[in-house]
Amino acid sequence: MTHKTTSLASLLTGIALTGTIASAAPQSPPPPGPGLNLINERCGFCHSTAQVFAAHKAPAAWAGVVQSMIDRGAELSPEEQKTVVDYLAAHYSDGNPAPAADASPQPAKH
Repeated sequence: MTHKTTSLASLLTGIALTGTIASAAPQSPPPPGPGLNLINERCGFCHSTAQVFAAHKAPAAWAGVVQSMIDRGAELSPEEQKTVVDYLAAHYSDGNPAPAADASPQPAKH
């Protein structure tokens, strides 16, 4: 390989590793609550719960995502579905930063 090709390969490898390292950085634990319990019990069968907590969506978008998961086989009653959507909207909506490790849970806004 030429020096340019070797440098480009090294740069691309570095970028790929940086993304991997950044995505592997530990996140703060999610706030406690009944929605968290349901997410831990029901959502981890098909994907990691970290994937859920890394996302930030508008409250209406969370309702659509949860419905989509139910359509794909997630087992949630209508009451449980509301609990999960309310939890995600309160803690993981656009404009809400990921909870800090020492943050206490905030009540859901109605």
